[in-house]
Amino acid sequence: MSLDARAGLRGRRIWVVGAGGGGIGTSVARELAAVGADVLAIDRDGPALEPTLAPLEAGAGALRGRVVDATERAPMEALFRDEIAAGRPPDGLVDIVGGLARDRFGSIVETTDETFDAVMTLNLRAAWLASQLFARHAIESRRPGRIVQLASIAALQAMPFGAAYAAAKAALLSLMRTQALEWGRHGIRVNAIAAGTIHVPRSPSVDAERDRRVLPLGRRGRPADIAGAALFLLSDLADFVTGQVIAVDGGASIKPSYVDETGLPVFVDDAGMRARLLGADER
Repeated sequence: MSLDARAGLRGRRIWVVGAGGGGIGTSVARELAAVGADVLAIDRDGPALEPTLAPLEAGAGALRGRVVDATERAPMEALFRDEIAAGRPPDGLVDIVGGLARDRFGSIVETTDETFDAVMTLNLRAAWLASQLFARHAIESRRPGRIVQLASIAALQAMPFGAAYAAAKAALLSLMRTQALEWGRHGIRVNAIAAGTIHVPRSPSVDAERDRRVLPLGRRGRPADIAGAALFLLSDLADFVTGQVIAVDGGASIKPSYVDETGLPVFVDDAGMRARLLGADER
């Protein structure tokens, strides 16, 4: 049996919420369609969906778009009603909506209530609404399902000057685990991806040399790296996986603070020992 057949994604209806912009959501939606899934790409920005909905190669699945604000209950409820009435209930859901705008960075003491609420709405409420509505229908119709929440390694660590974002993503991981426990008996699997630094179209310029020194795998992530993990978690290959977090971060979250840019502990300060250890690594 081929890997595609074992994955079981061909013909499955998967919704990708936050699919516009040419970044992670776009990559997830198009990769799913490429392996034969029937994908509904959802975003609140119609023009941002254009790169997502570009023509696919022959043999791909279907790829449609809907403009909906995923942070608002009424439009999301209407979307579910419309699609279900048309005989297209979702089999899987990927919640991509989130992020931290550059003008939202700031220390805890200077963060306003408006910023805090906006960050929480974008990074937590959208995922709450979409997954709640998905599970509600799946349970009522006795259909199994699979959900992937996009979190961040900021949820696993501290994030100076991005506390609201880190708190929202940490809450998302707690929500995911609770969903997995509550909904497991209904055949609904829920998992999360903790994304590291991913280079997307709106990212600032990349310092490739610095990334090579600092990140264990020597580069920033690409949207396709997240898409690969999402496809696995949505597929039958992950049929016994629920309530888990996969860090897709090039090893960033496991690198201790006491390891310097050469990969050696800072307390290894003997020049001869450092030369020997680094030389052994190169042999």
